[in-house]
Amino acid sequence: MTSPSSADVIGRLVRVRDELLRWFGRHGRRFPWRGEVGWYGVLVAEFMLVRTRSEVAERAFREFMLEFPEPEALCSSSPQRVLDHFRKLGLPSRAERLIGTVCAVLERYGGEIPCDYGELRRLPGVGDYIARVLLSRVCGKHAAFADSNVVRILSRFSGRLLNGSEAARILEEAFTGRDLLSINVALIDLGSKVCGPRSPRCPGCPLREGCFSRLG
Repeated sequence: MTSPSSADVIGRLVRVRDELLRWFGRHGRRFPWRGEVGWYGVLVAEFMLVRTRSEVAERAFREFMLEFPEPEALCSSSPQRVLDHFRKLGLPSRAERLIGTVCAVLERYGGEIPCDYGELRRLPGVGDYIARVLLSRVCGKHAAFADSNVVRILSRFSGRLLNGSEAARILEEAFTGRDLLSINVALIDLGSKVCGPRSPRCPGCPLREGCFSRLG
């Protein structure tokens, strides 16, 4: 079967929207960083989630936020204390980057995250993915963020191997408004719980009716 066009992929994705959101309502995960944690909480979570299972990161996040509940507390603390938290996750290098990023927001922008992609990328430790997360979750911008779960699902769904930028573009073209963020997070959870790297559980997937891997 020939790989479908982008328009076809987007059309099929839109058609399974309701099923995906219903699945997310029943099975979506509830993490503290998905609440009202502001730019600081989002940054801490994203720095901890690198190569770390969400359940492990959740425990570390709660402990970290108890000790450093505000960005000012982080920047006035001993770097060693911050390092101790990240060493438990096996991510010691992330501690220095987080300090640099958080303190730069305080010093350069008066404690307000810049809602501009270029400005975000100038912050130490902020790459394309985290910049997109901040634009979407903190700034309310029309931006998608594609982790390995989202890339894997959309690659299977579309019938072609995608990279993060391509997967994000498909989501941005398919959905608007608050739908985009809800769909984005739903796909992350779907990749974690159903459409895993090995042995995906297709019968329980809300995208199965439009998925190229299943149709092919």
